[in-house]
Amino acid sequence: MRNLGNEFQAFLSKYNGSRIVIVAHDRADVDSFSSAYALSRLFPGSVIATSEEMTEGGKMLAQKLGIATVDISELDRKDFQGIIAVDTSTYVLAVKAKGWKVLCIVDHHRGDNRDMKGETEFIDPESPSAAEIVANLLHHEQIGKDVAFALSVGIIADGARFKSARAQTFETLGRLMKKAEAPYYELLEYAEPAPKDDTKIALLSAMKRVEFVYAAGYVIATSEVGSNESDAASLISEAADVAFVAKWKDKEKETRISARAAKSVKVPLNDVMFEVGKSLGGAGGGHSKAAGASAKAHTKETLKKCVDTFIAHAEKISQSGK
Repeated sequence: MRNLGNEFQAFLSKYNGSRIVIVAHDRADVDSFSSAYALSRLFPGSVIATSEEMTEGGKMLAQKLGIATVDISELDRKDFQGIIAVDTSTYVLAVKAKGWKVLCIVDHHRGDNRDMKGETEFIDPESPSAAEIVANLLHHEQIGKDVAFALSVGIIADGARFKSARAQTFETLGRLMKKAEAPYYELLEYAEPAPKDDTKIALLSAMKRVEFVYAAGYVIATSEVGSNESDAASLISEAADVAFVAKWKDKEKETRISARAAKSVKVPLNDVMFEVGKSLGGAGGGHSKAAGASAKAHTKETLKKCVDTFIAHAEKISQSGK
């Protein structure tokens, strides 16, 4: 059986003193960013790289802890030993990292579309967050107060309000909170920041455009937005069983989908999103209740594919009696 803690310490010893780029996925969320921050503290001279603007929680955490990020395309590979990819193992979510030597991967997503290969890999699809994996790879003395704060926020943010939590999640969070000396309400302000006015408007606009069908025993809702697709999907799924929210990215000529499901939904959304992405020239995956995909098709075609694929999976599960 692998001793992940010992493996990580061996990796740390091997690259002690090396300059490394810690790569968070594009539009880094709090889980990805907090994990990158924790690992960057172990490698003096390392930098944190992410493309596109971070989520609001990520930006708040960066401001609180004074963390700077760079665009990896602005770096010279000759100046670094390689990269550590956190919270992703696919170039779909870290396009600009292609061509870099991947020293290590820390991820908790299922691997149907995994196309990164690391020298060392710490991948646990059963973990609700990358932050939980990182917290349990590090020794107690390697986690300072700021790192404990960041990882606590990451665990809370990516756990879908603990819908996917396991006993170890609460144990890890409790240990980190003691070290961070931070109450839960303070951590929650960064994990689930209050939406700004433009975000509220975007969410309400998404609600106005909601369409839904009732099929295979589920209320399936769809909508289109110009931004905040993941927030909109989460909000809509509070009323519907399943929500698929699409955003068109004109520069990339592709649709991005965020999918969310209620805890009673038996269909794994990561399987649905993987199939949708693959069939429409993109990629997809994630978790059973929260997943996403990219597709080389416009929003309406992609949303229809999401609904049809979800219904097909739901009917298959119903027929099997599971």
